[in-house]
Amino acid sequence: MPAIRTVRRTPAPAEPAGPRLAHVVPFRFSAADRDPEPGDPQPYVDHLRALHSAAGTPDPTVELDWLTGGARVSYHDMVRVVVERLSAELAGVDLVVTVDASPDCRHQSFPACLLAAALPGDPLVLGISEQGVAGPFTALRLAHDQLRAGLRRRALVLVVEQSTLPPGSFAGPVEDVAVALLLDAGPGPGPRLERPEVGITGRGPGAVPAAPAAVPGHPCAGAWLTLADQLAGPGGPPYGPDGRLVIADRDPVLPYACRAALTRPAPAPQPAVLPEVAVLTEVAVRPVLEPVA
Repeated sequence: MPAIRTVRRTPAPAEPAGPRLAHVVPFRFSAADRDPEPGDPQPYVDHLRALHSAAGTPDPTVELDWLTGGARVSYHDMVRVVVERLSAELAGVDLVVTVDASPDCRHQSFPACLLAAALPGDPLVLGISEQGVAGPFTALRLAHDQLRAGLRRRALVLVVEQSTLPPGSFAGPVEDVAVALLLDAGPGPGPRLERPEVGITGRGPGAVPAAPAAVPGHPCAGAWLTLADQLAGPGGPPYGPDGRLVIADRDPVLPYACRAALTRPAPAPQPAVLPEVAVLTEVAVRPVLEPVA
């Protein structure tokens, strides 16, 4: 005998929103931030000589003024300052992704490993190096996917640039800087980060525009330094009519075109204000008749 069964379907859960960009903190370093005992530069010199010898390119270590007389603010120095200044804001960070545009002038400093040792707990640590302007976008995409999938709750993406580079290197940073981007999977203030994109523009002459989109003097951290300034400004960043802010960059050498979008946070709901209602109570007065004497 046929039966009719009523099936109560559970509605599909809404797609989780991207993590929020809780904080963007820029850092600019000086010689005062450098370790007073930076160590022997000879391992770094030997490493450079071996690389250029194998490649058959001119030895940049013939003159070492760029190294011994340079700023020599290493990634080790930068990580130490970042941890000291951010302090309590790093609580709960369970994912660390570092980005650098070039190998460290100290040679033995790896920023991701240094951060892992400095942070409490046991965060997952990743490091991205020598991807040009694509490095920060790749790091944010990794962090976005981890947080959105619920695998991690709070992420630190640290972009570092140093100005101590061998002669003939790419048009490197003009100063030693870092940008810390803190992402959180939970509710709170801050724009939401959509999944960043890293596209391949093609190879060969003409595939990459002659004029780079990167901020001059900051081939890796430039766009994020600009974002930090805009977020800290009195008017906030220039969101579009659709409530989105797109950060785009294209590498002048590598075939990468990148973009990431932030969605303006919804305004906090205001408590409802009930109108004041005057309540008039009518009192019925019953006349009392008294006999007249």
